Amino acid sequence: FHVVRTEYNIQTQKNICEEGYRIVLLSDLHYGVSMNDNNLQDVVNRISAEQADIVVLDGDIVDENTTSEQMQSAFRILGQADSTYGVYYVYGNHDKSRYAINPNYTEEELKEAISECRIKILEDDIYEINNELCIIGRKDRSDSEERKSAQDLVSEFNKDYYTIIVDHQPCEINENSENGYDLMVSGHTHFGQIWPLGHLMNLFKINEMNYGYERVGNMDIIVSSGMGGWGYPIRTEKKCEYLIINIVKEINFGKRRSRLKIT
Repeated sequence: FHVVRTEYNIQTQKNICEEGYRIVLLSDLHYGVSMNDNNLQDVVNRISAEQADIVVLDGDIVDENTTSEQMQSAFRILGQADSTYGVYYVYGNHDKSRYAINPNYTEEELKEAISECRIKILEDDIYEINNELCIIGRKDRSDSEERKSAQDLVSEFNKDYYTIIVDHQPCEINENSENGYDLMVSGHTHFGQIWPLGHLMNLFKINEMNYGYERVGNMDIIVSSGMGGWGYPIRTEKKCEYLIINIVKEINFGKRRSRLKIT
């Protein structure tokens, strides 16, 4: 129930604007488990105050236990988040209620609710900003339809751009790095949510990466523990969080926050 703000600073030598870019990332809300409209509105107000360039919703915002009314309400509130270049969305493995026998909403109703709130859905799609940055939103690997490879996608944009690949599940990390992506962001893991599952996931390598920041080749990767929890309003591993990611030119790093902060 206590959502914290986690901040990362990423440096790049690519030719982006002098002030850089600020991204807000929110994942794994699983709306209806631990939040109501008032709670979510408070978080969106905090996000809007960040004066972000981009807001990214990295999957599992809703799930098979979310009612149709809750689903519509969640995206209505999230669509109000202020940002310069808009709100972008990738599906997780739960959003489409594929684990429910009798879903509370259809995939078409979900898509319509998201789009009506001016949130851009990316499923193996690319969105370019200012001819210097692009967001690549991946189709979730749980989807029955075949998704494109990292190599296929990299041929569809200018590699001089700073590239952010948004994939709900932290998978194909080495492949993404080898194909020249600059930053990968994911959620999905909750870092286990309840102790000691996160440590067991690390021990048995359930996911390629479970939480935090790593540098893989020339690619930065950040995995969030998410803003909610699945199934139960309980968390005893990591904290519920949203991320602030500052992308700055290496020579101007001092002009924006010079260290990771958790607040």
